[in-house]
Amino acid sequence: MSARRLLRGPVLRPGRLGFAALGLVAALTTRPVETHPRISTTLLWHRDIAPILQRRCFACHSPNNVAFSLTTFSEARPWAAAIREEVLTRRMPPWSAVAGYGRFQNDPGLTQGEWDLLVAWVDGGAPSGQTLDEEAQAPVFVAEMPTWEHGEPDLVLAASAPTAVPAGAPDEVRRFEIQTPFARAQRVHGIAFKPGERRVVRHASVYEAGRKRWLFSWTPWAPAMHLPEGVAYTLPAGATLILEIGYHGAEEAVSDTSEVGLYLDDAASGAVATTMAVEAAATDLPAGARPTRIRGEAVLDAAAGLQAVHPQLGPGARSLELTAHLPDGSVRPLLWLRDYRADWPSPYVYTDPVALPRGTRLVMTAYEANPGDTAVKARPRLDLVRVPPTASTF
Repeated sequence: MSARRLLRGPVLRPGRLGFAALGLVAALTTRPVETHPRISTTLLWHRDIAPILQRRCFACHSPNNVAFSLTTFSEARPWAAAIREEVLTRRMPPWSAVAGYGRFQNDPGLTQGEWDLLVAWVDGGAPSGQTLDEEAQAPVFVAEMPTWEHGEPDLVLAASAPTAVPAGAPDEVRRFEIQTPFARAQRVHGIAFKPGERRVVRHASVYEAGRKRWLFSWTPWAPAMHLPEGVAYTLPAGATLILEIGYHGAEEAVSDTSEVGLYLDDAASGAVATTMAVEAAATDLPAGARPTRIRGEAVLDAAAGLQAVHPQLGPGARSLELTAHLPDGSVRPLLWLRDYRADWPSPYVYTDPVALPRGTRLVMTAYEANPGDTAVKARPRLDLVRVPPTASTF
């Protein structure tokens, strides 16, 4: 049976959408649409499409979440044309890393096969394959509440008090200090984050205050990071953690109490993960400055496996490249962020540590603009997690 619905979506609220291209929305609501679309595909929502969205989209697009829900056919069908547009332009899922420049375990991007199926389903009339009653029910599993997806942590830490987020509040990063109960140095092999009110939490990062080092960043599609087997961070006795949470207001005022979970390693000793930074000198960007190239570099003082990269870029960042210049004169690309999404900051955690010898020169090249009307300073920085060579492939 052919679907008989107008391709018009719900009312859009700037800043609350995963599909945020307002120009696209205007086009969708003004262009003529076919009220009785012809079904020309055997692909069905409940069998072929919902499982893809479950893997790639429901982390944000589910009930009471940071973006509008797409878990049922009734919810997703009005957005079919927008889904196609966002997939074709690669804006969704929001992942800036270009394929072929590193393999990342937290990559939420569509495979080519998933990309083809979504586009073909929309072009074929976006059929349901369900009865009218079933179209309002999710055909696949949808998590209702935030959970510890990697299992209950050994230690759960929360901010000292609930955080009020007003209705419609703009993007804001809030900072919390959390005291650990460690009486002695403690090995930590994994860190997770659980939002208390996921309608308003967009991203979060955890740092160790004493050494001012980055440890972990959370996005809705990557709730935890575990180091390779036998490798751990070492936190000192009484360590203080800094938790930074990026908020964006919901339709109503809410209160958030998010938590950090630590997975402990009780071994008396073992391989240790360390951090380093690649940072550029501060660069003045005048008002209205077009994308400007900014470079920074650092040299490895010991052989290591590169486990994760955490960019800290300004709001005007456009792209970033990280390359390894090896002692033998060869150059290895490690990361390329094209069309950087400042609204969805993400770490990049390698599927396998990238083995780099001592003396490798790590070169960062960023392009940052300043669309504002006042001058700013840009200072792009990359925080890197290194693991010992025994955890890498040499």
